[in-house]
Amino acid sequence: MHFGVGEITMIVIIVMIVFSASRMSALGNAVGRFVYSFRKASQGEPFVDGTAKPRLERATEDAIVEEPKKR
Repeated sequence: MHFGVGEITMIVIIVMIVFSASRMSALGNAVGRFVYSFRKASQGEPFVDGTAKPRLERATEDAIVEEPKKR
């Protein structure tokens, strides 16, 4: 089954309507990661990255702490 330019255009328009503009970047990110993983797998490279990544710690200043209101 081959898609022409018209069919691909209609699919892109429908996807843009179904997935709002706010979610399009996340969708593009997911597609990009899939293509990257697919290319690595087709070249015979391992799926899992075994390198150690730095641990991220959340600072306590990130959260706003409020006292509970008394009734």
